[in-house]
Amino acid sequence: MTGFLNWWDSVELWLSGLPFVAQTAVVMPVVLALAFGVAVLFDVLLGNGIRLSQRLRRGTGHSTPDERGGDT
Repeated sequence: MTGFLNWWDSVELWLSGLPFVAQTAVVMPVVLALAFGVAVLFDVLLGNGIRLSQRLRRGTGHSTPDERGGDT
């Protein structure tokens, strides 16, 4: 762990020494990739959660429109 922290400190020091435009050019691809990964992860988790919720709701005895005599 100490090796990783030393590496991270050196990267941070190098990055803070760059001009603002260069910092932006280095940081933005990393931030965008992380944001995209988090968005995909949330999409999968929420989609599966909604699908599971619907499956559980159907299995608990709630009536469907066909069973109530509604639309066929």
